[in-house]
Amino acid sequence: MKTPESADDPEVVREMALRHLDRRAYGVAELTAVLVRKGANPEVVDDVLGRLAGVGLLDDQAYAKGLVEMKHEARHMSRRAVALDLTRRGLSSEVVAAATADLDDESDWAGARQVAARQARRLAGLDHATAWRRLTGALARKGYSPAVVSGVAHETLKNTSPEMPKD
Repeated sequence: MKTPESADDPEVVREMALRHLDRRAYGVAELTAVLVRKGANPEVVDDVLGRLAGVGLLDDQAYAKGLVEMKHEARHMSRRAVALDLTRRGLSSEVVAAATADLDDESDWAGARQVAARQARRLAGLDHATAWRRLTGALARKGYSPAVVSGVAHETLKNTSPEMPKD
């Protein structure tokens, strides 16, 4: 923002919003916070973002679906971790519930198995306790429940090469 008067100018706020949207997608609440933090008048921001949402440039549902695809399907984060991330980004509980509706226990297990398969290559040659600790830590950091972490770790370490000593 150049001057305090520009904080009340809808055209300036609209240009700021469009510049941010050119870089990446945003939810309404997240973009509101960014623009207000940069000095824009909150009432003007609400009006401008309402118009942008009206023409389809801001869509919380589409934004949430894209984040679910990236976080769960590409980065293999758990359903719980994805929902928490969406909530942190200011999306409503209804939007979060709709975006994560397709995720179930089986998708969590499948994602955890993919993380474990990647980790298993790094665990070769380690003793069982160290491999267990590293694998369960990696799965827990992705947000998987203790039951999923334990189950997938047992499966993975049971199926690893025999050169991995068990203590």
